[in-house]
Amino acid sequence: MSSSRMRIVLIILALTALVAACDEPRDVRTETQTVALEGATRAEVGLHMNAGELRVHGADQEALLEASFEYNRDRDRPVVDYRRFGDKGTLQVRRSRRNGIPFGRVRNRWDLNLSKAVPLDLDIDLGAGQSDLDLRGLKLQRVEINMGVGEMTLDLQGPHQESFNVKIAGGVGSGKLYLPLAVGVRVKVDGGIGSVNAHGLTKQGGFYINDAYGKSAVVIDVDINAGIGSLDLSVESPARIRT
Repeated sequence: MSSSRMRIVLIILALTALVAACDEPRDVRTETQTVALEGATRAEVGLHMNAGELRVHGADQEALLEASFEYNRDRDRPVVDYRRFGDKGTLQVRRSRRNGIPFGRVRNRWDLNLSKAVPLDLDIDLGAGQSDLDLRGLKLQRVEINMGVGEMTLDLQGPHQESFNVKIAGGVGSGKLYLPLAVGVRVKVDGGIGSVNAHGLTKQGGFYINDAYGKSAVVIDVDINAGIGSLDLSVESPARIRT
């Protein structure tokens, strides 16, 4: 065998061994973290998940964040950074390494409870995977989401005391949005979305609106510019409340 062929064989064997090693199951580690408001009366929250399963819920709690993390790769170890500037708290949650290609069996799950006590600006980068963003009850000021690749469920149902904007960008996969009945909602959809299924909304002048739009003092404006395969928009009904 020639030396060049020998080098190619050795490279292939090394790569095979590397992939096999990466495919070995790792012990799943669990961490919990609590972040206090430390006197802040409003907060900006950034959630940056490269790949995995993300669950976000609103909770009646004093702490800004109550979190549980499960992961089996060092690169996915969560980093939580909180700082307070005057009356505003700034919270960033991200993985320890921003780059890298995952091999093998990966377990990465974040369960995050955010406080309903203070107004929030949310920036969420989803990466690849599945996300359940149940934002019911939160005092939302602004929501921006980069969908990434996978499936996203966004729940904005229930009463809201103030108007706010939602921007959703990027994305390959599918999205489901649950929208309120008694609060005015206007949804603008751009990009290469394969199909839009709207339940309880009417298409009017390039927008999807619910019956409360134009009547309610509080309005949620949703701007979706994504390339996802399908989008489901559903307005809550008294007969069917999502749990």
